[in-house]
Amino acid sequence: MSNVIFRPWGDAEWLFTKHKSENWAAIACCATETRSVDSILALSRVVKWMSVVSIWDPDPADDDEQNKVLAAASRRLSKDIKCPYAAHQADLKASLDTVRDLVDEAVAKSSDIILDITSFPKRWFFPMVRFLCDDERVANLIVVYTLGDGYADQISENYEVLRPIQGFPSVEGRTEHDLAFVGVGFHSSNMLAMFGDDHPRALRLLFPFPPGPPGLKRNWRFVQHVDRALRFDEELQVWRPMEHLQLSALDVSQAFDALRILSDKGTRTSLMAPYGPKPISLAMCLFAVMAEQSGLPEVPVYYSQPQRYHLKYTSAAKMRSGRLETLAYSIKHNGQTSYKI
Repeated sequence: MSNVIFRPWGDAEWLFTKHKSENWAAIACCATETRSVDSILALSRVVKWMSVVSIWDPDPADDDEQNKVLAAASRRLSKDIKCPYAAHQADLKASLDTVRDLVDEAVAKSSDIILDITSFPKRWFFPMVRFLCDDERVANLIVVYTLGDGYADQISENYEVLRPIQGFPSVEGRTEHDLAFVGVGFHSSNMLAMFGDDHPRALRLLFPFPPGPPGLKRNWRFVQHVDRALRFDEELQVWRPMEHLQLSALDVSQAFDALRILSDKGTRTSLMAPYGPKPISLAMCLFAVMAEQSGLPEVPVYYSQPQRYHLKYTSAAKMRSGRLETLAYSIKHNGQTSYKI
């Protein structure tokens, strides 16, 4: 039982009561999907202040329509939000300094932070998690995620080449890695160019299960694409053996422990490609952050950033028993992190 680590997560309303803070500040993203505004409005009932960021795609399918939908979301937000808030606008490819300024603004308001990653792109929430975990001023940190219904057939398009996420750079002088962990998502990059000059010796696919429709077919297509590339391309044979692990699509703690075990507590060198569900991506982010904090080999994180998201990424927020289905994950409690390698 000594290896069992309790990392509280579950229904957001339940978890908020366990932290007993009355001075939460939150950071959230106002996007074109109604789910994002629903999540923000629900969160505004329990926090004292919030930073709300509207992020603009650099290559929208319809610029006027994007402006119209974001303006409507902002009007609904200003009409129904229950707490004071600061509204910001930023580009999808905003600098790391811009992301850091938003985090610092929230931490200046309170040492107790809730980060809502529901609609934040990974390019944004990965460095936010890093900054909040590394900041000694943050006593309590909860990450929340509101589930969605009715995903678009094509949720994103126009992917950039795979490159390190800002704040998680490649390791200078290290091109060989023991493992590559790849979250299984709805699209995959060309495997020959997946990691540039970085060469993993083995590939581990983190398969979210159950993904729920229509994710199952899409996820298996992702696995099939990778497997076919490894099977028939001689240059990729060095990546054998490939294994896929079935992990809960929503259990951050389980995914973190899988990374911890497979990497021999972070002593084996690894890199990450966080496709797939955000909770699994959050686990990958936390693992990379905690490896650095623990003085273990650094873990670069690679991602091919979409430059265009579907305006109706989801059709609605998921409901259960008449309530928004929002999950919360306790990352820090009273200054101590629950996620240690």
